[in-house]
Amino acid sequence: MYVVLFAVACNRSDVGEMPAFIQTDSITFTTLAFQGSNSSAITELWFYTDGDILGVVDTPVSLPLLKQGLQTITVFPGIKNNGMGTSRIRYPFYTAFDTSLNVTAGESYTIQPHFSYVANASIDATRNFEAGNTFVESSTNGGSIELLNDPALAASGVRCVRMTLPSDAALLSYLDETNIALDAGAVAFLEMDYSCNNTFVVGVFTIEGGNSTKVPVLYLTPTQAEGNDEPQWNKIYMDLGMVASQYPNVDNFRLYVECTAEEATVPMIYMDDIKVVK
Repeated sequence: MYVVLFAVACNRSDVGEMPAFIQTDSITFTTLAFQGSNSSAITELWFYTDGDILGVVDTPVSLPLLKQGLQTITVFPGIKNNGMGTSRIRYPFYTAFDTSLNVTAGESYTIQPHFSYVANASIDATRNFEAGNTFVESSTNGGSIELLNDPALAASGVRCVRMTLPSDAALLSYLDETNIALDAGAVAFLEMDYSCNNTFVVGVFTIEGGNSTKVPVLYLTPTQAEGNDEPQWNKIYMDLGMVASQYPNVDNFRLYVECTAEEATVPMIYMDDIKVVK
């Protein structure tokens, strides 16, 4: 179990007493119909007891409770910001889970946190490929794109996109036609399910006064082995608020995807369930 932070609040009366334990073996995440799929990548849980930090740990969880009596346990879901294990945060668009426990020394208490999107989250889940594909090729693109209608391949639903770079082509390059409006200083994330056999870049074009600038943001490494065409899905959270803060005067942003052949002779990228949450 990977422990990011461990802290326990105690006082003199706790010293020498047998602790109780709180355990979590599983969590659930659900969405409403207009919020898209229930895909998530919650990598750790932030535990608080009566407002004091108890620990930040991966699941499964077993944490000691030194205080006894009635306590409020609050659990926040955490993610890897921009996919980085060194940048773990409480995801601001997921709800917290609260429960009350009447704690007795030596006892064990199992809870199963349930999470959803916060009520005031603005979620654009239209880029789920169920109604079509909004990615178009750039002028330098040598790849191909397919809208696959196969629930066995899709991360959720029945459709996903597959991009392929033939062995005789130099660059795969696709741009999303739909603008993303972001306010500098506001919190926003791009959520995306992806699978790939070759490193590829996900970034944005900044659109300002008719001019555009390419800004690479993430380099995503292979989830599939060479020769395996079946998608091995992973989920990423890209910090759009961080990007917007660096370009405060931009009118709009547009998502792009690019790759050259690195690990694979024929690079292949699957994408599904792209959301803009702010």
